[in-house]
Amino acid sequence: MNRRPAPTVKVFFLIRTAMTVGVIAFIGVAWLIRGRGQVTVVPTASLATLTTVMYASVGLAAAAVMVLRLRIASSTTGMRRSLSVVSWAVGEFAALFGGVMFFLTGEWRLVLPGALVFAIALAAVPLPRD
Repeated sequence: MNRRPAPTVKVFFLIRTAMTVGVIAFIGVAWLIRGRGQVTVVPTASLATLTTVMYASVGLAAAAVMVLRLRIASSTTGMRRSLSVVSWAVGEFAALFGGVMFFLTGEWRLVLPGALVFAIALAAVPLPRD
């Protein structure tokens, strides 16, 4: 049987970096497309339901990150690694949802809650070192 070595800190750093670059690139491209006027602005009022869903999703993502953070503290090494990546992915989801809302409406205030949850996920769940 061929056993692979456990991922190192460098691998997890690369995963976090790729997630962060992906979020920044998505929001940056949305900003560029919006700035060129290639997309019509959808009024925020007509997206009231989607905005509510976005805020609820971001809130649930923040709660999930905190629950996962507590679970990581009492997990085995292998599970800790997996839960760390899942936590970062949940934060990335929140940031990307905010980016989609910005793309649709052109309002920066809809990006900030998701970006904050992503930053919290990166800060609350550090790189697994074992």
